[in-house]
Amino acid sequence: MKISFTFAALVLLLSCISSCGNNDGKKVASRGISTASVSIYYFHFTKRCATCLAVEENARKTVEEMFPNEVRAGDYSFESLNLEEAGTREVADKLAMGGQSLVIVHGNKKIDITGAAWLAAHDPEKMKAEIKSGVDKVLF
Repeated sequence: MKISFTFAALVLLLSCISSCGNNDGKKVASRGISTASVSIYYFHFTKRCATCLAVEENARKTVEEMFPNEVRAGDYSFESLNLEEAGTREVADKLAMGGQSLVIVHGNKKIDITGAAWLAAHDPEKMKAEIKSGVDKVLF
């Protein structure tokens, strides 16, 4: 039972990522890296499924709810970056992100929580746990 659930979740994750990753070879212009102490980046393409939209919505809400003082002070940031829009290629290249992903960055430390985020897309409590764990890993 556990193996079949894990397999089904993996198939769902892979199908979502492959069906939404449509960049048609468009070039993306330069944009700066966030100056926040902890930056959470959600990279995506223009064409997105319900799961991709849920990842962004739940990740953004999680960051704003869990770290309101840090966000207000500019110490933490959440940025949703469309890889097909001007200005995101520099950030994506610097962080070695070529497709849809959710990453947490602090200085030279980067934690990619993409797989966990997609599995937690429709479960806000699980998303909170994944983002909290990622933030803890880059800070400590």
